[in-house]
Amino acid sequence: EEFAAAEPIAPEMPPVAAVEARPADPNMLSFHGLKQQPFDVTPDPSYLYSSPSHREALESISEGIENFRGFMTLVAEPGMGKTTLLNKLMENLSDTARVVFLFQTQCNSSELLAFILNELEVDHAGMDVVAMHRALNQVLLEEMLRGRRFVLIVDEGQNLQDSVLETIRLLSDFETAHSKLIQIVLAGQPQMVDTLLRPNLVQLRQRISVLSSLKSLSASETFAYVEHRLRAAGWNGQSIFTPQALTAIAELSGGVPRTINNLCFNALLKAFTRRQEIIDAEIIKEVSGKLHLEGLQRRPEPEKAAVAATPAAQLDRSGTAQLARALTAALAAAAKPAHEAEAGQKSKSNSGMVITGKLVEKISAQSWSKKHELRLDVSFEREPVSGVSVADRHYCCNFYVGEELAAGLQVGKPVRIRIEQD
Repeated sequence: EEFAAAEPIAPEMPPVAAVEARPADPNMLSFHGLKQQPFDVTPDPSYLYSSPSHREALESISEGIENFRGFMTLVAEPGMGKTTLLNKLMENLSDTARVVFLFQTQCNSSELLAFILNELEVDHAGMDVVAMHRALNQVLLEEMLRGRRFVLIVDEGQNLQDSVLETIRLLSDFETAHSKLIQIVLAGQPQMVDTLLRPNLVQLRQRISVLSSLKSLSASETFAYVEHRLRAAGWNGQSIFTPQALTAIAELSGGVPRTINNLCFNALLKAFTRRQEIIDAEIIKEVSGKLHLEGLQRRPEPEKAAVAATPAAQLDRSGTAQLARALTAALAAAAKPAHEAEAGQKSKSNSGMVITGKLVEKISAQSWSKKHELRLDVSFEREPVSGVSVADRHYCCNFYVGEELAAGLQVGKPVRIRIEQD
């Protein structure tokens, strides 16, 4: 459902105190005139809002599959609705293609092939990698004879090892004299681009025929996004958010759909507990503080800002992936034994920079080396510069560290990352 109008959802409302309270409703949804949860965390394709970048990405990938282009990629920052878009793609392909969706990407090449064959209900017991390749090729030929495309969708591609990416490249070689037997959609965060640019993956990089990305929502798109999700949830049309509340949501979220969902859900819940029918900007600001979003609105302290060797004004979106790589290197250095770190420090110059962010989330993960790790999601803010929007100033990076290093870090607290130049 498209919404071309960018006007705010709610007209100017009287002060909340002047609104007469109605009888108590049994739950939050009925109180706000909703049939379903409009701001859920699940990637439900029926709630996908077609912003210009989301619509373009979906159309580009769909056309690539339709025309047997073979290899397509989708790159997006965390929280931009990438998985929801992929679920919508699968929904659209359900009648015309056989689709396998891979979201657990911390695997080796053998495990990747085993997963695909499992999804295809092919018995692969006792098969080695070569035999599994043959079995998969046979299935692809059978699907082609039935007139159906075969599509492999890989999410969270930034976690894939180089060897697994090479295996995926070899899968793209399955073809007849006239067309590709398998269409591959590789989706991931910007770190995946760094991986694909490695010299040893040049053959894979050359096979990418469609490259799409997702952008954060503008203020008007944020208003339309909120209305779209309310309508998809069976909204009865009664006013919920004031124009000022919507403006606060757009500013505090930076146009990131996942953050918009968190703000709106918590605002609905807060208003319900207070039996307040209309959500104003004060409620949005209150719940954003409890979500630690207030840290994104602070300017860096002078002494911390002075440490940075590179002015924030020189950083743009293309630098986000470079920052992620630098953060990973810095953390790896921090994990070295103390005597090694001390010895290495003596041989290094003092040049470098310190970046201060806020730890958003710690998630248990399994590393490629089979050791237990934690994934850290850290939010950062670039120094405010004239002409740079709020959405462009905020970004998030994630990286993996051992349990010992992560033990001393607390969610919601600031973290400082020092990056040193050899």
